Order: sequence, then C-alpha cells, then structure tokens
Amino acid sequence: MAFGGAAFTGNSKLFIGPLGVVQVGFKGYDLGKTTADTTLVPDQDIKDINYQQDGTKPADYVKTGIQYILNAVFGEISTGLVKLLMSGIESSEPAADDGGVISRSVFKSMLNNEAGVLRVAAIDEHGVPLADYEHILNFYHVIPIISGDLINWGVDTQRNLPVEFRIKYHTFTVGELGDLDRSDGGAFGYWGDPDVEDVTPIVWPDVEGPRIVSAICDDATSLFVTFHEVIAFQNGFEAVHYNLKLNGDYEAPTGAAVIEGNGNVTLDITITGPFTGPTDVVEISISEDALEDAAANAFAGVDSFPCVPWVGP
Repeated sequence: MAFGGAAFTGNSKLFIGPLGVVQVGFKGYDLGKTTADTTLVPDQDIKDINYQQDGTKPADYVKTGIQYILNAVFGEISTGLVKLLMSGIESSEPAADDGGVISRSVFKSMLNNEAGVLRVAAIDEHGVPLADYEHILNFYHVIPIISGDLINWGVDTQRNLPVEFRIKYHTFTVGELGDLDRSDGGAFGYWGDPDVEDVTPIVWPDVEGPRIVSAICDDATSLFVTFHEVIAFQNGFEAVHYNLKLNGDYEAPTGAAVIEGNGNVTLDITITGPFTGPTDVVEISISEDALEDAAANAFAGVDSFPCVPWVGP
C-alpha cells in the first residue's frame, strides 16, 4: 500500500544528520563559539476561534502574529562582543589596553538603531563554516537581546553570554520588487540561492580589516607584505607605525608604497638595511593606525610577524 509521496529532503547541512553545529555571525562579525544548543524557535500568537454549536473546543485557529527567535549562548566573551550585542555599552577598542563605559540607551527604536543582519552557517568536521548557499541561513532584520547575565564570575562557573536574536519580518520595497519576479511580499530570511528563491539577497557587511597573507624579503632593501584584500594608508606612510627587526636589531623602514597591480594588496616596505641572505631572521610589526581597506576598515595591527628572508644575490 502506498503511504504517500516522499517529502523533499534536499542536501542542506542545516538539516542533514542527527547532530548539527552552526556558526553564528551578526552585522558582519563572527560571534565565536557557543556553549549550548543553538535553536531557531517560531514565536507565534494564535487566537482560538469559538462557535457555540461546536462545543467547548475551538473550531478554528487564526495566527495573529509571528516572529522567530534564535537562542544562542556564547562562551568566548570579549569587550567587542558585549559592545556589539548590548546597547549602552561603549568602548574605544581596539586599543592597547581594554576599556569601556557602561552607559544606557533607552526610548529608542531597537529595530532602527540596533538591528542588523544575522547569518547561521552549518560547519564541517573541522569546525569551519560552510560557504555554499544551501548551508547558510540569512536573516534581514534581527534585534539582539541579552537574555541572562551580562557577566558572571565564579570558581565553578563558566563565563557565558545568553542571547535572544529576535528576527523581524522584512517587507520587500518597490525597488527590491523591481529586481524580483514577485509583485509583493517579504520574508524573515532565507537559505539557498536568493536568485532561485526569488528574494532580495542579503549583503554581508564588510567589517573585516586587511589580513597579512605573507611577508617576503624581495631583495636587499625591500620587504613585500601581501594582504588578503585591497589596502591603502590611513594617513600616508608614517615610519613610526612600522618596526622591523633584523637579526635581533631594530631597523627603521625608510618608506613604504602600495604596489599597483596584484589587486593592490602588496605593500613594499623599504629599508636602508640591507638584508644579507637566507640566514637572516626578519620580523615586522605594523600598528593598527597604519593601513585600512577599501571600506575604511582599519588593519588590526601585527606584532613580530615572521618574514621569509632574502635568498641573496
């Protein structure tokens, strides 16, 4: 006897398998490791519809409101995480020494002032978030609310930060509908290819500064530092922001220039030097005030990054 048609299963790692671990990001930031189950819960208001002739039980139900809530508990607490998720917490970080101000933010629309995009990605067996469309949940408007202790201390207590991400509905604008096949509607979010699902794609904010990919002594007086994206000086070259250590002694760079081509990702740092050969031990330190990317995200700074020595003449 046929029991019915098979439900569509798909291949999303968000659903496949009895166990699942995800990575959570908010406003372009990776929020770190969670310490408990991460759950997505429909928060629904349902009204009973009663008719006398149908007895004491509701004859029907009407859904009068819905939002979704992502519950997560984070175990890697930092000033940056608290500042990102708790309105009223202010900090000038990144800085050499940590610091912040516990202030307040009241009587403001949280949707207009605190909401951002949320991303939930399934991870592979190595703990790396999967990058394919079908493995990532994206949400348009999400308000973070600290749902427990902001900070906890205790001999037998692990520090954690419980957060409710309240996911609000996004109505497609006239401009967005012009790029879609539908004529009205909206969504809380989506997974999969937004073009296939006919929704407005969520653009993940660029908040990450340049990262060093390699540092190689190219000749006797040049150090090529390559980054993962386009770079620029924050305020032109300032020697004070660069410290190069050659065989244990500090060598002041005499200049630096972004090399055209190669995606504008390589910085040519010049020294009086010189580098002598493959036995050199070379380290470079660059401050957070030196460089930025095309979106004006500052380089986080690096201390004593090991450089590949010059092979010699």
